[in-house]
Amino acid sequence: MAVPHAAVRSAAEGERRRVVVAGAAGNTVEWFDWTVYALFAVYFSEQFFPSSDEFASLLSTFAVFAVGFLARPLGSVLLGRIADRRGRKAALSVSILMMAGASLAIALLPTADRIGMAAAVLLVVLRLVQGLSLGGETAAVGAYLVESAPDGRRGRFGSVYPMTIMIGTVLGSLTGLVLTAVLTGEQMKDFGWRIPFVIGGLMGLIGFFVRRGAHEPLDTSHGHEQAPIRRSLREHRGAAAAVFVLVGAAGLSFFGLVAGFPTLAKFYGVGGEAAFEANTIGLALMAVLVPLLGVLSDRVGRRPVLAFGMLGVALTAVPAIALLAGGQPMIAQLLIVVPEAAMQAALMVALIERFPTSLRGTGFGAIWALSVALIGGTAPLISTALESRGLAWAFPWYVAVWCLAAGVVTLRMRETAFQPLPHG
Repeated sequence: MAVPHAAVRSAAEGERRRVVVAGAAGNTVEWFDWTVYALFAVYFSEQFFPSSDEFASLLSTFAVFAVGFLARPLGSVLLGRIADRRGRKAALSVSILMMAGASLAIALLPTADRIGMAAAVLLVVLRLVQGLSLGGETAAVGAYLVESAPDGRRGRFGSVYPMTIMIGTVLGSLTGLVLTAVLTGEQMKDFGWRIPFVIGGLMGLIGFFVRRGAHEPLDTSHGHEQAPIRRSLREHRGAAAAVFVLVGAAGLSFFGLVAGFPTLAKFYGVGGEAAFEANTIGLALMAVLVPLLGVLSDRVGRRPVLAFGMLGVALTAVPAIALLAGGQPMIAQLLIVVPEAAMQAALMVALIERFPTSLRGTGFGAIWALSVALIGGTAPLISTALESRGLAWAFPWYVAVWCLAAGVVTLRMRETAFQPLPHG
């Protein structure tokens, strides 16, 4: 009887590996496509928003970045509905096709000197499509990974989500490092910025076929009824508030101090190549630390790991930017990414464990997306606006206050790592 049991266990492990590959491959591509916009904005901002004031062009470009985030709550509702009714896999397949198509379209988009204001309008539309895509991706892929995990390993499986964010962003930053090393600044503005969007679009098409053959963890035979968002707010008020505060802090710190690091570096006179190098190494370190910290959260609980991350960023945000201003981009980035890795590793699984199955796709996802849109997505816009007014010093304090508040909320949360995943 041992052989059949071993065969069943081997088959189950093989299925779980396919789940991880499907979630990881697709999410990596989605985040590569999403973050290259922020990473390369300094090169194409004047192409779509021409102005005699460089900051005005950059502000306009980051306003479009924020618009993409504002579309995410709607995307979480539309694709969350698919995820809850048709299955997680169906929603993930649709989301990656949307992201890939929008990225290829941005790569081919004519600039303002050729089609005038239509260039900016089309950029906004395509960014909205990307926002819809990523809004549905987040909750669907998080639920997909956590629901597929065996008992005692939800932290490990759930950490694949933030790990692939880091990998996708590393690939984007590495692309920037290579391009800025081989192309001049003028070449980057002329055509170099289009290259990562082409790469991301083609990778997305590959990711779509990987996801098509993936396992579906949700039983859709009973036609899960769509649970309205207001049910999340009514029956899980505390969990919904925790999602908003914690996700806001995580999005603000990541998009403001990690993914947005090359832009911050430019404000302080640090060269593009040095900034991309520090950013790439920092993100690579996060990609290594996140799964290890996810495993740690399975052993010691979500709360200690998450609290270390939130309070750690609150303590290091201001000193890190002071180091950046002093010409030490590598030390500045590394100081941030260690606690940031802890925050990201435990965040998704800790919050998903607070919602029943029927609310993870739409209810949980919409609150997550709304927080990212209002807090995280506006980080580059706020940092750029503050810099243009000579108030760059205020941005790290803004991040620190949010993370401190999130740290307090974390310490008051109940531990969920050692409890069954809620159903219903």
